Amino acid sequence: MSDGNRTTDFVAGFILGGLLGTALALLFGPRTGEDTRHRLADSAGDLRDRASERADELLRKARGTVEDLSQRGRARLDEGATRIRDIVDRGRETLEEKARELRRHNEERTDG
Repeated sequence: MSDGNRTTDFVAGFILGGLLGTALALLFGPRTGEDTRHRLADSAGDLRDRASERADELLRKARGTVEDLSQRGRARLDEGATRIRDIVDRGRETLEEKARELRRHNEERTDG
């Protein structure tokens, strides 16, 4: 399972657990209606804050991962471009050498 799926499952479980815990507290807690509404609002606010903090943390991690992958990609692209330039330069040198050899050979045939 990838890290992204585990993270998504964790966040979903976190939210579901918070909602389930709130529901059980309402069912089994001996509170008045007004007190229950306040506690419910507080719990919902706490849950929202925790979910927001977790989302911010995940976003920071994702940005870091994207930046890291981007830097690695640039480095590999630069390496590939350098290799291609080297191959092209070697090919050009080889062609130039072969052309010189061919000219010498033709000059020797016409002179001799």
